[in-house]
Amino acid sequence: MAFLGVDIGSSTTRAALIDEDFHMLALANGPTHIDDNFQTTVDDVYAASRKALDQVGFRFGAIDAICISVSGVADDKTGRVFSPVLHWIDPMPVRTIVHRYVSVPVFVSNDATAAAIGEAHYGSGMSYGRFALLRMGTLIEIAMASDGAPFESDLLPAQVATEGEFLLEAHELRAHEEGEDGIDLSGIDLSGIGLGMIRSSQVTEEARRGNPIAIAAMDWLAERITEGLVETCCDACPEAAIISGATQRDQLSLGKLITRKLAETRSAIAGIPIECSVLGNDAKAFGAAIIALQRS
Repeated sequence: MAFLGVDIGSSTTRAALIDEDFHMLALANGPTHIDDNFQTTVDDVYAASRKALDQVGFRFGAIDAICISVSGVADDKTGRVFSPVLHWIDPMPVRTIVHRYVSVPVFVSNDATAAAIGEAHYGSGMSYGRFALLRMGTLIEIAMASDGAPFESDLLPAQVATEGEFLLEAHELRAHEEGEDGIDLSGIDLSGIGLGMIRSSQVTEEARRGNPIAIAAMDWLAERITEGLVETCCDACPEAAIISGATQRDQLSLGKLITRKLAETRSAIAGIPIECSVLGNDAKAFGAAIIALQRS
């Protein structure tokens, strides 16, 4: 038996295969081409999936179930998703489209939830029975895993911010501080916000270099994430939180800020450890494959 998980990211589409015993069989990826034609995304999913299947000599007929992971809201009852990646149809009828090509069960999942499941089985979450996952991407989201499966809650998964909001916060802070004594703005150019010319990783790098504007923006982001963790996860009592979707250096930098801010809340989760992801973005595809296995 084989189960396919596909994560459609804003720049990369990943496909992972596992068997019924949760063994990793294959992993492949390819570019995500964002345009106004849904067939382009179908082609991206097919290309990544074909690469993964070719690695183990499988055909599509060998797949027993599929799960598609995307950022945003995934309604598994209807098979529809509301996602900034699949922006040309809202909601996107993912299950209906995939069933045009294959006749196996098709599930949909939020990518933070899929990443949490991937980490629970193969990564940083293996040491914990229940943990929260902070997913850094186009959307900044929180999800939870419990005993290797998605934690069911009306509050989760939750969106706490977007990459665009983070960049605009840095932009507004820069405008506010422009011209004040002691503020060195030469190290960061935020003029490309909204034009695809700057990403959050550039702001975090500037924060490490000591740029006060970038440091303030990072503090704002950590505050938003901390508030989101307390509001959505306190009652569930996670044993830890794992940061995913950023570079290891960015995870460490952000983790230190969140640890300090959580301690200041004096909440039930004030002392939980903040871990870095082991699998990175690959956790989303493997987690989606696990969800396909669990739900089929």
